[in-house]
Amino acid sequence: MSLFGALMSTAGALRAYEQSLQVIQNNVTNADSPGFVRQRLYFTPKKLDLQQGLPGGVAIGDLISSRDAYAERNVWRQAHLFGRSAQQAADLEQIEPSFKIAAGAGLAGAMNLFFNAVSSWSVNPNDPVARQVVLDRASATARAFQENAIALGEARYSIDRQVRDTVSRINQIALRLQQLNVELRSDARKRLDPSIDAQAYATLEELAQYVDFTVLKAEDGSFSVLLGGQTPLVLGDKARFVEADFSTPETAILNDSGQDITWQLAGGSLKGLLETKRELLPAYEGELNRLALSFAENVNAILASGLDQSGSSPTLDLFTFDPLRPAATLKTNLLQPQDLAAASPTAPGGNANALRLAALATANTISDLSFTEFYGQLAARVGKDLAYFREAKTLQQQLLNQARTLREQQSAVSLDEEAARLIEAQRAYQANAQLFRVLNELTDTLIGLLR
Repeated sequence: MSLFGALMSTAGALRAYEQSLQVIQNNVTNADSPGFVRQRLYFTPKKLDLQQGLPGGVAIGDLISSRDAYAERNVWRQAHLFGRSAQQAADLEQIEPSFKIAAGAGLAGAMNLFFNAVSSWSVNPNDPVARQVVLDRASATARAFQENAIALGEARYSIDRQVRDTVSRINQIALRLQQLNVELRSDARKRLDPSIDAQAYATLEELAQYVDFTVLKAEDGSFSVLLGGQTPLVLGDKARFVEADFSTPETAILNDSGQDITWQLAGGSLKGLLETKRELLPAYEGELNRLALSFAENVNAILASGLDQSGSSPTLDLFTFDPLRPAATLKTNLLQPQDLAAASPTAPGGNANALRLAALATANTISDLSFTEFYGQLAARVGKDLAYFREAKTLQQQLLNQARTLREQQSAVSLDEEAARLIEAQRAYQANAQLFRVLNELTDTLIGLLR
């Protein structure tokens, strides 16, 4: 091997180790950058053949990313599940305080106070004060029904607003991914750019909290994202936005062609919002309306069958409501104390009808339950659902943390490892630099001898 060949081989090694040091420096600098994974610059040995004058040495190989596709998909999957359960827990936390079952609180307390007032009235059926208390308690019970209905309505409004915001974020993320795809396709060298790769995967992880998806990576480096594994959101340099349809009570998600894709979605906060809006809230509202309708109709029917203080049949019901929305519209008519029918037609001036109304408090009137028992069952259902989603949220948070930890172990930058590699590369660089100086001095000496 010639002296000049050795000099050139050493110079090549210096260039290789210099680039290796740059990669290490970039890893350390971006250790905390979202989506960044460690990079490794690999060397390939050059052929050493002294007879043919090949000096050997090293050549710069590929820059390899440590990103693990399975670990990324696992993080996305756990993010989908966490986003769904966390969203539903947050939704139910908004309405759960309205469904109180503590003694004397909420709707159950209002109904109990109403029947307590009726019971006191039945003891003194002609007492105007007792009659007025019944009217006041009836108004309070109607307001309690309305408050529960309002809480469900406000939750529905809040969910609609959140659906709009979530769909908007999904579309914004789609636009960012589309722009990254354009950049990747414009220059083949950018496919190996760790900064663009980090941006893409950080963006995909952000998307994972909102909706479930699958990702396909093309040979040109671009990403195709399919919502629910079926509906294209990003295809190459095209972003295909989705929209929310509020034209019916059951909010739907439409693709860019106007087709309903709601059934395709299985995870993410968007799925949680839609499930609460389409399934949980209607179920709670339906039970609340059943209770309001049964309560109002039974009270009205008993009072209508009796005689008021003047011995006449009542001309107005105590409660009025819209049969389609009884809980939200329940209120009392403008009755006077003497209008309440305490007596029965067979015993004018007595309290038989008031006793019948008081007995309604414990009667199995709706689904073989009393009014307060039925409401307690409804409130317990809300609490049980909330507890379920809270537990699911906690579990999914743990699984998400585990998935992220596993991913970091496989591909994140380790400062200790980079420090060791830095020392190794520095020593190799210094050794080659020393060799280069010696060979350079020998070359100068040889040239001097030949002059």
